Amino acid sequence: MAEEKNQDLALPPVAQRAAANEHTPTDAGPTIVPPDSFTGKVSTLHEIALQIDAARSRDDIMRVLRNEVRWILPHRIAFACLTDRFRTEYTVASLGEVPLPGEEGARFGVGAGVAGVVMMNQSPLLIDLDEPLPEHDAEGVPRGDLPEHALGPMGMHTLLVVPLRTGNETIGALAFASDVRNAYGEHEIVLAQLLATQVAIALEYGAVLEDAQRRISQIELVNELAEDLTSTLELDQLLAAAADTIRKTFNFFDVTIFLLDRQREEAYLVAHAGTHADFLPPGYRQRFDEGLIGWAVTHDERIIAPDVSQDPRYASRDYRDTRSEIVIPIRVEHEMMGVLNVEDVRRHAFDETDAIVLETLCDQLGSAIKNAQLYDRLKRTNAKLTEFDRMKSDFLGIVSHDFRSPLASIVLAASALLKRPDAVDTRRLREYLTVIVDQANRLIRLAEDTLSMTKMEAGQLNYFFNMVNLERLIKDTISMAMISGRHTVTYEVDPRVSYVRGDQTKLRQVLQNLLSNAVKYSPAGGKVTIRAAHHSAEHLVVAVTDEGIGIPQEQQGKLFQKFSRVDTPEAKEIKGSGLGLWICREIVRAHGGHIWVESLPGKGSTFAFTLKKAHPDTAPE
Repeated sequence: MAEEKNQDLALPPVAQRAAANEHTPTDAGPTIVPPDSFTGKVSTLHEIALQIDAARSRDDIMRVLRNEVRWILPHRIAFACLTDRFRTEYTVASLGEVPLPGEEGARFGVGAGVAGVVMMNQSPLLIDLDEPLPEHDAEGVPRGDLPEHALGPMGMHTLLVVPLRTGNETIGALAFASDVRNAYGEHEIVLAQLLATQVAIALEYGAVLEDAQRRISQIELVNELAEDLTSTLELDQLLAAAADTIRKTFNFFDVTIFLLDRQREEAYLVAHAGTHADFLPPGYRQRFDEGLIGWAVTHDERIIAPDVSQDPRYASRDYRDTRSEIVIPIRVEHEMMGVLNVEDVRRHAFDETDAIVLETLCDQLGSAIKNAQLYDRLKRTNAKLTEFDRMKSDFLGIVSHDFRSPLASIVLAASALLKRPDAVDTRRLREYLTVIVDQANRLIRLAEDTLSMTKMEAGQLNYFFNMVNLERLIKDTISMAMISGRHTVTYEVDPRVSYVRGDQTKLRQVLQNLLSNAVKYSPAGGKVTIRAAHHSAEHLVVAVTDEGIGIPQEQQGKLFQKFSRVDTPEAKEIKGSGLGLWICREIVRAHGGHIWVESLPGKGSTFAFTLKKAHPDTAPE
């Protein structure tokens, strides 16, 4: 008895309980059921089933099988073939002492190999591995890749495969291989089927729990993302966080977010979260006529591609293992602004519930994008208003100073005349009158510039276009300008550009502003040149060149803005409102031309503008 007790103790707990199982006493006395008998194995199977029922996940169920199933079905190699939730593929998981060669978790189509035959026929299959395997390798899978083809070389002689069934649903298969010939018979088939039923029910129940947990996680994601989207108004940060949260919560392979450039008919990448961080470079763009993304944009609807290899719209890319893809439009106030693109390495990775959850997320993304865009627009507007307020303050300071200075000169000159009614000598009188006229003209120009700016901003400045003799216009401008005897002004007019069609008064104002600036910013003895020349078949160019202080390159871009002046020590000593060049630009634009500057500090400047040529037939004699 001691020896028997020791043998019992050598058995695992499940087998010990089976060995201790006693039937109801009969006349022959109690019968002890041997643990290796069919009845004993059924009792052991019951104990294993209790452990399987207590398991809470697929991994827990596989762990119970690895630890306990050898006590009812002796084997050297065992493996489970489990289908995905769409019943399109199965993966292989090793359960025996000796692992299967090859990659753990290898995927096969549901019709491939012995397991595929068992699942499709929903009946067990007992195979003598010493005989050639039947030709049932489906879906183009290389025979050598299927698990059963590795068994013979590993010394296995017998293979038993049973389906995992729940009602009429087959969710996989269990396979047991032995190095003993004819290792399995009717009893082993029955035990394997009973075990498979318990495992299938537990797996299906676990899948329901996992799916419920997955849906709960998705709902939590929607709530979490809603909070995240309201916590920031920076668009780049917002979209990057959304892509990363979606990928981690759904456990998808790759998540990208694109916004649309309608003008270029391209979708451009704004956020990416995935296994290959460098797969899509920053600034990546995809045309509307390419791939699933392009199709979703042009048709303005979502796409679920369960198997991209079978979808002609899919645009394949390098080192990407994508097998399924879903593209969801992102709309802002019913207008499509972008897409959420999710890819996975599994076929049929997305179902209708996934699509609904992702569409809900895209609705939230659309609202967040709108808020971020409004915030960005508000920031830009605020920056412009701040800059405008600064320029306005500068302008008011300039105008205040420029009004006071000439008025003070006028008052002083007039007061001097009033104090000397005996009529001072002619030379002194001429000097006073010259000061009065010059300063009054400065006020007139300042008033004219301010009035022109006000009318231009209000769209109330009227233009009267007539044929204008360009040479005469330049001569009139020179004669009206205040040019000291210390400057020389010359002009050249190409005979091919004698006439333009424009508003003579406005064009004279442009030339006066440019000529006045050239004189103001040129040293004594400087030369100013006005040239009118051929520019193109339709346009001529007028250029005013001086030998003045010049303009730094970094300040040239702002010259034609309102209230903007050159910010250098030399320029600060020269008075001006900062309106003249802006007015010139607006008048030139109204004439269909454009204006620009070419300058080097200390070398002088050239301000040039284009005008449309007048047709020779319309020019007067």
